[in-house]
Amino acid sequence: MFDIIAVPVDGSEYGYEAADVAIEIAKKFGSKIAAIHVLEEFSFSSYDESEDGGDEILAKVTEKANAEGIETVEHLLTADALRDMKFIINQTCADLVVIHAFGSDNKRFVSFEENEVSQNQIGSVSERLLRTSDVPVVLVR
Repeated sequence: MFDIIAVPVDGSEYGYEAADVAIEIAKKFGSKIAAIHVLEEFSFSSYDESEDGGDEILAKVTEKANAEGIETVEHLLTADALRDMKFIINQTCADLVVIHAFGSDNKRFVSFEENEVSQNQIGSVSERLLRTSDVPVVLVR
């Protein structure tokens, strides 16, 4: 049913939770994982630092998936995640996308009363992908 499951990961605990869900789905359907990490086009970090960090993030997903017998292809790309994620997903030929509602920049959704992430908000990349994706999207909370 799902040959390739795309999972965008940003290095946050939320991204790894989405990867765990993608791995469970892949086990059930005998799917492959397309692990995606997008390096920001404009960053104050050096490219080498960003690339090394991205490689580490993808390696964690690959290690978890391989431990479960799931084949993984890593995609480390320089792009604008908000603008380009739909295109990136399409290029992986994914049948399904698993993405977490929150990303590494979850501080903007802090509730002033509770001082924690609001459960009623989702990240901008997740929201845009939900609206524009040509394939099913599983939103992990």
